[in-house]
Amino acid sequence: MSFRIFFDLSYGLSRPLTAPAGTLQKILDHVAKVESALGFEKEKSSEGHCHWKSTTPAENISDEVLCEIADHHNWYVGYLYENFGNWSENPPVGNTEVITPEQSQEFFYGLQIITAPFERWTPEYYKNRMNALYKAFRGEEAEGVSFDEKPLTIKQARSVMLIFQDFTGIDRFNLDLDVPRGHDELFLGEDLYWCEKCGQSVL
Repeated sequence: MSFRIFFDLSYGLSRPLTAPAGTLQKILDHVAKVESALGFEKEKSSEGHCHWKSTTPAENISDEVLCEIADHHNWYVGYLYENFGNWSENPPVGNTEVITPEQSQEFFYGLQIITAPFERWTPEYYKNRMNALYKAFRGEEAEGVSFDEKPLTIKQARSVMLIFQDFTGIDRFNLDLDVPRGHDELFLGEDLYWCEKCGQSVL
């Protein structure tokens, strides 16, 4: 398995980046929303780089809020990473703006992945993590995770996920995720039926 680092090893843009107009403000708004929702505090290092003082949420933050914000934030980080790469090679045209290295210092620190501790996972967060792992096994990069082997078949990937759930005890919610016949993703057990004729889960 390979794990994409995204922006974690950099402090900002190395050169100006042409982006669709409004991109800078959207990023700043996103980082501010994450900080407000989770109680993160920004501080500067002795070298002058900004970072979050801690990525441990404030005590009054519920599991639901933490997992929802982490899910959306991590998706947004991946979205920006892909677009920054595309815009760097093929600058957009039309209504655009230029984000300078100096301006990137205002938000780059907030583009790190947020990890919710296992004990705080919600059912939806667990389902999303399992589906990302399933997609990786099927040969698709998911949430920065890649399976560096020949992609598993649907049957193989399903079997791995079922074993993973049963033997790690990770499914403490008893969601019984499974891949129904004719599909290529995990669904909740409560939405599935067992087909006595074919011996598989079906919707």
